[in-house]
Amino acid sequence: MTVTAAGAVTASGTSVAALFDDMLGHRRPFTSREIPRVAHTMPGPPDEQDQRSGREVFAAHVQEPLDLTDVIGARAYRSFGRDSRLLVYAVHTAGAAPGAEADADRTGVVLGTLHAGRNEYIAIHEAAGGGTVRPVNPVWGPQSGYNAPAAQLSIHLAARGPNLTLSSGATAGLDAVVTGAQQVGAGVCDTVIAAGLDTLCGADPGHPGTTTFGGEAVPEGEAAAVLVLRDRTRDGERALTRILGTGQTAAAPAAGSTGPRLAGELAGAAEEAVRAALGEAGRDAAEVGLAVTTACEEGPAAEAERAALAAVFGPELPVCNATATTGRAGGADGVIAVAVAVEALARGVVPPAAGPGQRPVAPTGPLALCLSVDRGGKATAVLVGGAATEREVTA
Repeated sequence: MTVTAAGAVTASGTSVAALFDDMLGHRRPFTSREIPRVAHTMPGPPDEQDQRSGREVFAAHVQEPLDLTDVIGARAYRSFGRDSRLLVYAVHTAGAAPGAEADADRTGVVLGTLHAGRNEYIAIHEAAGGGTVRPVNPVWGPQSGYNAPAAQLSIHLAARGPNLTLSSGATAGLDAVVTGAQQVGAGVCDTVIAAGLDTLCGADPGHPGTTTFGGEAVPEGEAAAVLVLRDRTRDGERALTRILGTGQTAAAPAAGSTGPRLAGELAGAAEEAVRAALGEAGRDAAEVGLAVTTACEEGPAAEAERAALAAVFGPELPVCNATATTGRAGGADGVIAVAVAVEALARGVVPPAAGPGQRPVAPTGPLALCLSVDRGGKATAVLVGGAATEREVTA
């Protein structure tokens, strides 16, 4: 399973390289800004009321204008919500749009997201309530669904293969990668764009976040990340890496489980997912030189990730986590983890997982393991390896 392109639009900028540089430099691009309620408002007097939330939110804001008029045209651009704009922008800045040689009927899209469409949904709700009924932009309705960004991307790319949106909690991003790999591996698609996306919400008052591994606060964030999965490389393409193995498991936490008990139950599921990914790939734990995790809070999910990695690889495996730089970006977190793993293997360096004073280290092996755990009991792992020399194992 070949990955031929990877991209990310985050508060750090419009590339995986920019994000990785911020991770290496321990830069935290968090700012307090007002979030527009919707990307496109009604003309006339209600415009200002519809557009402005009147509240600044401390978060990892994407500050790129996301101008797509040259790509999709001004008319289509006006009909896109911010979620769709961010996703399509990430695809094009990464050079991830399938070429003319791609078979449209065998090109699919899989998106992981937790909050797509909520800004438009809230705008409709607020326009219809509060005692003063205001006009509602007709494009808000179609944009208020979870599946709107993935659908708009497929329409834009003329991709007629399977189109799926996953909202499976914290594992949604990695689940999108696994599902895309399964579609290519099973011969359903030749090409899949596996993506993760979430944006900030103007109706959310925002909060400074909970502590990270380094004892620093991490707020919400917004981001879109994309990977292009292919059955093989085409003429002129370069393989960035390969998906070697995947694992998905689910625990059934006992009712009322919290704290160490919940962390232990989640750790069992996480360890099983990691071992499943290694088993599918036919690889040894000693070949894994770094891990990228997604849980940034000090809580059961983060504890479970650490415990599972220690159980399989021992305590010395280098581990990094992008969410301390991107903010908690929901569905984007898992896809960002894979993109960061690819960048770390290519550069031969792993950013520090904790706060200032920690130094980057070199990977201890040729493979990277990405792991995500949801406190509801789900765990997903993805194993990636070098582009030119690693054996390819498909789902």
